[in-house]
Amino acid sequence: MTCAPAALCASPRSATDETATSFDDVIVTAPRLKSADSGQAVTRVDVAAGAPMARLDQLLGAVPGVGLYRRADSLSAHPTTQGLTMRGIGANAAGRVLVTLDGVPLNDPFGGWVYWSAIDPRALGEVTVMKGGSPGAYGAEALAGSLDLRSRPITESAVRAAGSYGNFGSVSASASADVALDDGFFALAGGHFRTDGFYIVPADQRGSADVKAASDMNRVSFRGGMTLSDGSQLEGTVRWFRENRTNGLVLSVNHTDAVDASVRLLHEEEDGAPGYELVAYWRSRSFQNSFAAVDDARNDERLVLDQYHMPAHGAGFLARLKKGALEVGIDARKLSGETNEHFRNLGAGFTRNRHAGGDQWTVGGYMEAKADYDRGSLSATLRLDRWRSYNGVRLETDLASSAVTRSDDVPARAGWQASGRVGADYELSDDLDLRAAAYKSWRLPTINEYYRPFRVGNDITEANPNLVPEKLYGVEAGLDYQPLYNFRLGLTYYRNWLKDGVGNVTVGYGPGFFPLGGYVPAGGVLRQRSNIDESVTDGVEAEADVRLDSGWSFLGRYLYARARITRFAAMPELVGNQPVQTPRHSGSLTVRYDDGHRWQVAAEGRYLGAVYDDDQNTRRIGSVFTLAAFGTLRITESLSLTASAENLLDTRVVSALSATGLETVAMPRSVRVGLRAEL
Repeated sequence: MTCAPAALCASPRSATDETATSFDDVIVTAPRLKSADSGQAVTRVDVAAGAPMARLDQLLGAVPGVGLYRRADSLSAHPTTQGLTMRGIGANAAGRVLVTLDGVPLNDPFGGWVYWSAIDPRALGEVTVMKGGSPGAYGAEALAGSLDLRSRPITESAVRAAGSYGNFGSVSASASADVALDDGFFALAGGHFRTDGFYIVPADQRGSADVKAASDMNRVSFRGGMTLSDGSQLEGTVRWFRENRTNGLVLSVNHTDAVDASVRLLHEEEDGAPGYELVAYWRSRSFQNSFAAVDDARNDERLVLDQYHMPAHGAGFLARLKKGALEVGIDARKLSGETNEHFRNLGAGFTRNRHAGGDQWTVGGYMEAKADYDRGSLSATLRLDRWRSYNGVRLETDLASSAVTRSDDVPARAGWQASGRVGADYELSDDLDLRAAAYKSWRLPTINEYYRPFRVGNDITEANPNLVPEKLYGVEAGLDYQPLYNFRLGLTYYRNWLKDGVGNVTVGYGPGFFPLGGYVPAGGVLRQRSNIDESVTDGVEAEADVRLDSGWSFLGRYLYARARITRFAAMPELVGNQPVQTPRHSGSLTVRYDDGHRWQVAAEGRYLGAVYDDDQNTRRIGSVFTLAAFGTLRITESLSLTASAENLLDTRVVSALSATGLETVAMPRSVRVGLRAEL
């Protein structure tokens, strides 16, 4: 088990004296059924110890190999690139990691990405990164792993408020009210953020058409729960979120409205009776998005794609029954989404309209068993899913005459997918624990990948309704070594085989006309989402955690991930290439001081190795190192002053590189101060 500094982590072994337990604190979480996870590499992130006012994806970035599609964080990244990646399996804008909040998936029903700005880290009680394929409950999306978020337990009534101001005209405010009752609770929370943003094109390449990447966000949530009987609880949640963004050009904007609702019934095991959990949820999204192209001097722009109506909906349920070492369950989800867009602007306005989208569902059943022994445990999971993609459509018409210019016949497709995991933990000695696991997991391509084409500048990416599910096979082995009460070392080796991984594969270069995607301008590239036969990743994870009685702590993490395409019959010239946006080396070092009363200060350095921004491995983006500092000063028992500075050295962080050498930059130096109150 691996943990963040000052993280709330359960000790990996029982202790016999006070000294032996002082390194680890006990997790306090809401009641839940816990799946078997023997042999799995787990990292728990203490959000309370992270940078004040930071977004959750920014905090997760301290775990090497965990991040968004590109180096940009959610402050400036386009929403459709905010899917989570893990372990160098190969970056994908949709993400290959399942993200859940209180057991409810947060991945967008249309595109699989996650709206990180909708999540308030301070409202979370537990953040657990589960690395490696994770079949079981909700296993159909946890290809490379899962991120399990749990809301802060409501054990006492409290009112909390926080506000901050920073450069780029950034203002944030949040407030919450928790009410604890004898037989339940309810909590109301809200937040607002706005920023003038920064230029995402560097000054030496910028023109008059470039503007700052401004954004604003509002969110409101309500949670309520009640105790039905001893060991039984009923909880419900409703969340609303709205976001507006400008993506570096006046005409490149997007808007999101989202509503989520869920209900959860939990009965804990007691007196030999089984425990059970029932979860049902519904999600609605309304997305609008536009792309613009600029001339070579970047002084004039024109709309090239207006996705004016992109609704999406998702619904699902989970039912699980647990008795002792055995758990069985079934989950199902139904997703639908479409894009309605204007395209083909030759200079006098749009001439075509496109309607594309479809539906999909998955139903899966699983069984887990776990056996505990004196010196370890053994667990096994087996899951079987049935999936179907249907109602697919791509219809293009002429705006002037309404004549049909394209009408694709997209047949329904369906299939079965089996997945599973075996894992073991073994206590070799009082100081050393060993673990090992083998697994197969899978992911159904998103509706977005099947049907939605998009354009960024002169680069065009086509959808592909013929995609097949991704499959990930993996083996890993690791050790956790704790010779002293305040020192822990973790090492893990893994190998993953990604079969039929979805990637954006180059079709041709502009200028020229292509039957697949139409006219591609000079300097542009036409790509299509395609299944790559096989990619292999060999990885080594290392983590060292030291805490001193003086209040100082040190946490170092490193990931080596050697990912490469090993088989691709359609384009054998890509064999040996490194998957896009996948660094070979990444690491972080956090130094923290906590006096236990008033002061908490920390400095953190992060390193990302060089990556390629194209499948041909011609657009190389160099390595980058950033340094951050943050702290909290408790003024009174209820009032604290917070401050943070990210990318202190103002390192130029390039997140994307075009065929013409145009850079997109992200994460410039950001400084914020704020106040936090709790009554």
